[in-house]
Amino acid sequence: MIQETTYQWLSHLEGAVPKAGQGKRISTYTVALEGWRRGIRLRFYREFDEEMKLKVRYSLKHNDKEHHFALSKGDLVTDEAFDICDDKDLTKKYLAEAGVPTPLGRKFPEDSSNEEILAYGNELGYPLVLKPVSANGGKGVFANVREEQVLKEAIEYVRDELGYKEVIIETHIPGEKEFRVIVLGEIVLGAMHRIPANVVGDGQRTIRKLIQDKNKFRQLNPHLTSRMIRIDKEVLYMIDQAGYELDSVLEDGKRIYLRVQSNLSNGGDSVDVTEELSPELERIAIEATKAIPGLAQSGVDIIVDDETGAGSVIEVNSRPGLGGHLFPMLGTPRDFAKAFIDYYFPETADYPRSNLYFDFDNVIAPIKSRSATMVEVPKPPEGELYGKLYTVRGNVQGVGYRAWIKREALKRELHGYARNEADGSVSVVVCHPDKKKVETFKKVVIEGPEKAVVEEILEEEWTKPVRMGFATKQAKKKYNKGNYRGLSKSEYKKVARKYDQLVHSTTWKMTKPVRMTLDIIKKIIRKGKK
Repeated sequence: MIQETTYQWLSHLEGAVPKAGQGKRISTYTVALEGWRRGIRLRFYREFDEEMKLKVRYSLKHNDKEHHFALSKGDLVTDEAFDICDDKDLTKKYLAEAGVPTPLGRKFPEDSSNEEILAYGNELGYPLVLKPVSANGGKGVFANVREEQVLKEAIEYVRDELGYKEVIIETHIPGEKEFRVIVLGEIVLGAMHRIPANVVGDGQRTIRKLIQDKNKFRQLNPHLTSRMIRIDKEVLYMIDQAGYELDSVLEDGKRIYLRVQSNLSNGGDSVDVTEELSPELERIAIEATKAIPGLAQSGVDIIVDDETGAGSVIEVNSRPGLGGHLFPMLGTPRDFAKAFIDYYFPETADYPRSNLYFDFDNVIAPIKSRSATMVEVPKPPEGELYGKLYTVRGNVQGVGYRAWIKREALKRELHGYARNEADGSVSVVVCHPDKKKVETFKKVVIEGPEKAVVEEILEEEWTKPVRMGFATKQAKKKYNKGNYRGLSKSEYKKVARKYDQLVHSTTWKMTKPVRMTLDIIKKIIRKGKK
């Protein structure tokens, strides 16, 4: 059961995925980042598809060996393999010839009539699945169709309204579990269970509020940040079929499904089930991959029978998304990006991994704007990164302290940031492979610019990822309804803005000695009362 609690992250990816690398580009960014962190040369470049849409691609080069990638698909996957996987009917033929269990069915070309497709469906027998030959994200897929009229309407919708003229009709495999199994070479890396969009009641919130809160939780996930549960006709229909309305309060522990398909792009949940994979399901996934010539890596979709545990392959993907495995909603995250780089560059498997990450937004900006055809990312400094966090208190905000720290850090080729905090302090994070450089920077932090007055400095080791270069940040002051009861969010923002103006004013700074004296007097009085 998915509940909005907290996520479990891979420590080297926590906070290390910029906005441009989230969502659909998460496979691109994480695989490229893993190679770059090992010191492998990284270049991003542009390509155009058949519709002249710009696509961001990348290459990694180590010594004399270079590989090119599209999303998670490397160039060890042949064009033939890609074309086979892109055609669901052709994929089924290869699977059947290799003896891999897969549903019965056939493809209908563009010139087939709706009546012809309907007749075949009736002949094959219900329940059935109708899906386009070439589509992704579950668009146009109708599963568990149990009667002729529903199939007739689905055919008309997919072919006439959505415009997918080529379709496949196949038998529906019973089972609620659909596993995406990642295969690399002849090894199963892991598996994910994709659950259709759903909410679980608590006896207090309405279904509408449950959806809103779940979307907020999804936004915190770099893979799901833009993949929200949208309230549309299908969602309203599913709620109605479950016997509720959008503003009904859902009973505690009651789960209702909001979609039929389990695609993550439509609000589905990603749950790691690697430990649940049986040897038989692993064998099926490997055999399905081997059945397609030139397929070095794959994402095999398997429907698992609820009663017998038997599996049937419904799809094979040549460029499987890694985001659901790296950032699952529930379960153990799997470092498949590392596995992919190990596979393509095995000689670097034991290389140290830098804790730096690069600003992907700025790197691909000239490619997206078409002002550059290729951008090479500067290599990170060699060696294990050593970091410190200095918390600086005193008169250090509004006096040019952060800008001064940034200049001094860049002079010394240090990486990190200086950030104003809500309590008036400044957090300074500095990292470098040279430990002495980091530790001697403490003197610089204490010194500060002419107008700054450092009264106290705390230090601790820093082990989290840091963006390459040095940045200045302004902490966001979050509205907390519990702490500011009686104030609306807009009212709180006005108060917070006035407070900022006050603490940065000349009057506030001039009266600082008086305030400090009053604090001392208050402490003496409190001690006397005790």
